[in-house]
Amino acid sequence: MMRNLFPALEKFKAYLNTASTGLMPSTALLEATKLLSDVIEFNGEVNSVDYMDELVLKPLQREAGRLMKVRPENVGLSIQTTEGLRRILLALEPKRGQNVVSLDTEFPTIPALLKSYAKRFGLELRVVENRNGLHSLEDIERAIDDNTFAVVLSSVNWVIGERIDLGELSRIAHEHGAWLIVDAVQHLGSLRLFPEKEGVDALSAGSEKWLISPDTGAGLIYASDELLEEAKPIAGLLNNEPPTGDWGSWWGLPEKDPWSGLRPAKGIRKLDFGGGPPYLIASALLASLRLINGLGIERIERHNMKLAKIVVDEVRALGLDVFSADSPIVTIKTGLDYNTEEELYQRLVAEGISVSHRGVLGHYGIRVSPHLYNEKEDVELFLEVLTSHL
Repeated sequence: MMRNLFPALEKFKAYLNTASTGLMPSTALLEATKLLSDVIEFNGEVNSVDYMDELVLKPLQREAGRLMKVRPENVGLSIQTTEGLRRILLALEPKRGQNVVSLDTEFPTIPALLKSYAKRFGLELRVVENRNGLHSLEDIERAIDDNTFAVVLSSVNWVIGERIDLGELSRIAHEHGAWLIVDAVQHLGSLRLFPEKEGVDALSAGSEKWLISPDTGAGLIYASDELLEEAKPIAGLLNNEPPTGDWGSWWGLPEKDPWSGLRPAKGIRKLDFGGGPPYLIASALLASLRLINGLGIERIERHNMKLAKIVVDEVRALGLDVFSADSPIVTIKTGLDYNTEEELYQRLVAEGISVSHRGVLGHYGIRVSPHLYNEKEDVELFLEVLTSHL
């Protein structure tokens, strides 16, 4: 799929490591360069947030809304995953003594956030333990009760590749009056994720992986109307509606009182940065979202899962196994001890095969993660090299 747009592929015999870092399309350079050129040459009203929002931010929201099948007013820009999750959590007001539910194999971002969040608000942390690396909905449900404030977890696990049934989990959480807040960094862009349909209240996803906009610091957040209604963020100026319909016409008004007359913004702007957005990173992400939407997330999911299935089937034919076949993250259990497996991983790297060696709570393996720029030949080459070293 459009391999010519990804010059970094030439650096590898096979790049199968999107769960670590996605490859950026060359179209991002064109989009970002055009914006920088406009700013440098002062083409248009580049000193106006109204103008820049129309030029960059609103098109980004439209593309993000298209990807998630939600209204653009419910999606916004974040700084990768952590900042988005932090912004969502801090806009909500749990009651002391409530609990938050998560999973034990989470990427360390969520434990770091939730431990400090629980300490600040006096919350109980309930961490559901895995069984052979996986978590059943039944085990998660047992941790949720009427005193649960939120369930906060990854929809696709970073090591195991386990994919959570968000529709069913949201039903369980909402029956108890709890929010479902999702780290979607290993999900959005690789598989369908329609948060409104699946009952997700909020999500955050950095763009550095499956959204193929790495090293820009960009990401996306989504929040439902219900969560936005309850949210009470510490507001900056641009979290408010422009008093005169746009900000440009307001600055010069002599009767303006900076301490009154502002109304909170509706939609995701309520949770926005509050100051001028980082338009440059938004422009690069915009190019990537246009490419993803141009291909179609349904087509991308079929492609990614087809390649993942080739890995799963061949690995099992070799007498080995994988932790999960739920997603394009396939982590192979070689049966080797960790140090020996690390040597195997290093041999793969030396032969130009980019994959990862990942582990958590005693579970580890060689992680393979194909995406839209990969073809069957990449997977077959990886399997050939892997087999030759086993």
